[in-house]
Amino acid sequence: MMVPIINRWISSLCCLTMAAAATAQTPVKNNRLEKIDAALAGILQEANGAGFAVAVVEKDQVIFSKGFGYRDVARKLPITAHTRFAIGSCTKAFTSALLGGLRKEGKVDFDKPATIYLPALDFSDPYLNTQVTLRDMMCHRTGFSRYDLSWYLFETDSRDSLLKRIHFMKPNAPLRARWQYNNFMFMVQGMVAEKLTGQSWEQNITNRFFQPLGMSESSIGAVSLAAAEEASRGYELTDKNEIKEKKYHAIVAMGPAGAINSTVTDMSKWLITWINGGKYNGKEIIPADYLKEAISPQMVIPGGLPDKKNPYVQFADYGLGWMLFSYRGHYRVEHGGNIDGFTALTTFYPTDSFGIVVLSNQNNSAIPTKVTNLITDRLLGVAEEAKPKEKQHKGEEGPKPFTDSTFSPHPATHPLTAFAGVFKNNAYGDFNISVKKDSLFATFPEITWYLNHEDYNIFSPFDAADTVIDVKYKSNMRIQFLMNNSGEIDRLSFNYDGDPVIFERVSRPVVLPPASLEQFKGIYKIGSVPVTIRLSDVKALIMEVPGQPVYTLEATDNTTFRILELKDFRVKFIKDDKDKVVALISMQPNGSFRAEKEAGK
Repeated sequence: MMVPIINRWISSLCCLTMAAAATAQTPVKNNRLEKIDAALAGILQEANGAGFAVAVVEKDQVIFSKGFGYRDVARKLPITAHTRFAIGSCTKAFTSALLGGLRKEGKVDFDKPATIYLPALDFSDPYLNTQVTLRDMMCHRTGFSRYDLSWYLFETDSRDSLLKRIHFMKPNAPLRARWQYNNFMFMVQGMVAEKLTGQSWEQNITNRFFQPLGMSESSIGAVSLAAAEEASRGYELTDKNEIKEKKYHAIVAMGPAGAINSTVTDMSKWLITWINGGKYNGKEIIPADYLKEAISPQMVIPGGLPDKKNPYVQFADYGLGWMLFSYRGHYRVEHGGNIDGFTALTTFYPTDSFGIVVLSNQNNSAIPTKVTNLITDRLLGVAEEAKPKEKQHKGEEGPKPFTDSTFSPHPATHPLTAFAGVFKNNAYGDFNISVKKDSLFATFPEITWYLNHEDYNIFSPFDAADTVIDVKYKSNMRIQFLMNNSGEIDRLSFNYDGDPVIFERVSRPVVLPPASLEQFKGIYKIGSVPVTIRLSDVKALIMEVPGQPVYTLEATDNTTFRILELKDFRVKFIKDDKDKVVALISMQPNGSFRAEKEAGK
């Protein structure tokens, strides 16, 4: 699954040198791929990867299938063609194909509003409820950006809970105007299938694809992956180019966008099905008309021109759960997948009738693309190009982070305790910030961040589980605490990929007994304007101002109250040296105003 990568993380793990451990299926011999093992092992070594597995199919035959490196680095357990990996967003083609089958059964129309099939789907703009179709979702043209932090940091096992968050998301482009990758819309597709079939998305994928294709080595979810007999662990490279194990990321509610685990043995069956018009062993698995539509352009992806990085690309489009490119003049269909510790790539050339699947256990890795291109060149008979090798001296760790020796951080505007509290955004969820000793920590359902102070009220997050944190290596995320006009910390902003997300502080009301509220009752004067404070019938403190609605006061401490009906408005009662209330201060965005309490009132 394509997810945002938070660059943190320096590990004390020692760098390991990988030896390629290769084990094979029984593929049909193909002379074009003879003696390719050394080149594939070289890709692994250059990338300092833990390992990968690859399978190549041509028409209806597996012509190459091997594993390289280790599925468990610490125990040096080799990867084979039967090693299980998380395939991330390669799952999307399964989910959209599921709807393709339901369309053939007459149960769904891709071009009708999705709310017809899933009434609980509710966009904030009623117009979108009548316009957004399943096809829009299948080719990422709904106008919504990713919102990935919502499901990634604020995890839940409930698809219904994630569905409700969509109501609070705001589109940043008109419908069908821009291609924007969005995992939520693939979750919605899975939920539509559930609604139409009465079975879970997991059951549908198993019954309609895994079982008829004989994909017995495939499963769904991190729990199943961990329990598999030959499961790979996931890894990442630190900023010091060291291999570090990553914890499995449980994908439950967001499953239809990226929760499948598989092997190259099983994924070769999936590829054979697509290459052969939707049939496997003569049986139709994917409707032929849907298959042609899925691998035909539905939405343009920006940046489809050749450049130095991609000299062989002439176009870039998105079909239905597939990305469409050209490679050396050949029509290429593919989809990648990236989730904690794993990177996958499923590719096939429909007019050349061959396909390649590469599953790696390295986070955000270039290995699958390099392996795919190398094998493609061999199968197309393209001579390998000589590539200049980068020189790296012994002990060299690459470029050092830039530090400005003249910069001196400014202190925070408030003590750390002022930043603690619960912060909430309805499109995401809520999380807690707490103070432990002399540090701030942010706690989410599955991860805790240590917040390193950078400047003023800006902090950068690091995984609190890391035993060594080198703050010279900055995260690509910032958290900035914001103040209201009264100088209180009442919001924070995640600044990620240029899209700020505002979280409001959730006030924790202080419950004061009615007897203690009696002391605040009375009439207060701001100039000639009377302000009446009294108890309501339900013993809540209320404020009345002539010509205005009645306001409810909620205690935030023993003498300070926020006005529930007015954002950023506070009332603070002032006592004299005899502990008697003598005045109130109305703290509001345009200033603070003192009102004296009338004697005897």
